[in-house]
Amino acid sequence: MRTAKRLRGRETVWLTVTGSGADAFLSACAASGIRLREASRDGERLRFSVMRKDMPALRKLRRKYRVRLGLQAGRDGVILDLSPFRVIAVLLFLFVPLACSGLIWSVGVEGGKPERQERISAYLEKNGIRPFIPIGSVPDESEIRNDLMVADPGLSWVRVSRDGGRLTVHPIEAPETGEDAGKKLPPAHLAASKRAVITRFELSSGVRNVLPNTTVEKGDIIASGIVTQREDSHVTGAEGKVYGDYYVETRFEMPASIRYSAPGERAYRLSVGNDAADRNAWREVPLPSFLDSFLTLSESRDGAAREVKITEENGERIILSVLKEKLLGTLDPDATVKDEKVLRVHYDNDKVKGTVLFLINENIAVRKHISQGD
Repeated sequence: MRTAKRLRGRETVWLTVTGSGADAFLSACAASGIRLREASRDGERLRFSVMRKDMPALRKLRRKYRVRLGLQAGRDGVILDLSPFRVIAVLLFLFVPLACSGLIWSVGVEGGKPERQERISAYLEKNGIRPFIPIGSVPDESEIRNDLMVADPGLSWVRVSRDGGRLTVHPIEAPETGEDAGKKLPPAHLAASKRAVITRFELSSGVRNVLPNTTVEKGDIIASGIVTQREDSHVTGAEGKVYGDYYVETRFEMPASIRYSAPGERAYRLSVGNDAADRNAWREVPLPSFLDSFLTLSESRDGAAREVKITEENGERIILSVLKEKLLGTLDPDATVKDEKVLRVHYDNDKVKGTVLFLINENIAVRKHISQGD
């Protein structure tokens, strides 16, 4: 049984009254039979407590005397209502968001062709990866990746990301290649041809064996030709390109004076009939069809011999441009020089010697036979 003190604490309200009509408001409350308890004054503010049942009458008087009321429930300023409805509402407010945070609310596929997105969506649905499943029921990312890459050789990689309750599959399609003799070769791994830092993959088949920004040594398997699906292994072969960064140190020695020929001013020659064409002509200028049958217009440029001397002021620029063009001629067409730096240079009267460091990015993948023990 509740004590009178507890009952009174739950059924009383503390009020703070401010305004020019506060005293008249207090007198009107007493005249109306409203019982005021523990009344006190703090400057221009009046504070007292009343029963909850007297609140409608107090509000009418407040409007009449135009005072401001501040309400505070309970004897100690806080009232805890433990009615079943309120308890259930508080529990739902606390636990429903917590329970929902452990569910997958949205499953989607971003990237790739529409038909490939449909196949991936069908795979996710078949394996029970759908909205409103617990996050703990989602298979591991590597398991999803291997299943999809075995089912679709046109994928070079699959990334699975989860942001809160949203699960997204990002298929990365392999570059399309035509029919060539390379596809007739036996399945193989892709290995590193030199020590490098992997930058990107362009695979048409196979599975990445390392991540980008990983340093690999010569001979390391960087793309596996064996795809593992749960406990089964499938030999698919690895095909494509794997690009990596590596450094090349080049020692050079060149004359301090470089002679070259630069094109001079343009000159034109008009030939009539069967006149012999100018062998020194740079190109023939096209003429209208009605003149082309009996006239020939050729353009030539006189070559002017020039000479430049390599000095400390212009040496680095000239040396780097010459060596860079020479180096690119020895690399694959898709290779690039990402950076270059002169480490050492020595100027003599007739020669320039030194060392230059180049940062190269190119395809470092070479085929490596899949042994029977793999």
